[in-house]
Amino acid sequence: MLLHGRGITPEGKVDLAARLGHLEGIRWIVPGGDIRSWYPNRFWDPVESNEPYLTQAVDLCHEALIEASEDGRLAPEKLAVAGFSQGACIALEYGLRHPGCCRMLIVLTGGLMGPPGTAWRTAGDKSLHGVRVFLTGSDADEWIPESNTRESARVLEKLGAEVILRIYKGRPHIVCDEELAEVRAFLGHALTQHFLIQE
Repeated sequence: MLLHGRGITPEGKVDLAARLGHLEGIRWIVPGGDIRSWYPNRFWDPVESNEPYLTQAVDLCHEALIEASEDGRLAPEKLAVAGFSQGACIALEYGLRHPGCCRMLIVLTGGLMGPPGTAWRTAGDKSLHGVRVFLTGSDADEWIPESNTRESARVLEKLGAEVILRIYKGRPHIVCDEELAEVRAFLGHALTQHFLIQE
């Protein structure tokens, strides 16, 4: 499942998948319809300030992932949630609220929802053991500070996830070619492990 950033048109939502190129065995789904923003405020604001939109976004994603899984026929190991910017933050929030429903999170410039120092927990205090996370950020991104990205990585690891963290020097608020190459490698590794990823 691929989640767009703030302000993206419906047509633009498939651009990232197109830039990733064809990866045999992977099918992308792009939920959201005409939604241009998943939540109204900044991701580091109190979670309550982004409700009920945040919960609605996570619920929409869950419905889409259940449909993509063919109502549970495909195991969590074969499912992933990927996103950029706001979509990356939603991907992380989904991972916390629905631990174990997918085993891969691709977080392209995002952070955990809530102010720095939040006591982040998963629903039911479940472990994220077995979840692989590819998390990126930049030291020059005005929307997602590097400190938030690094804090998110530490929290996810503490919750049991296997995290690959990449901080790109001087990269603006975009998905760069180097990131795309690493995402392809991340997904390619999953395919070599005989995973069929429904995104």
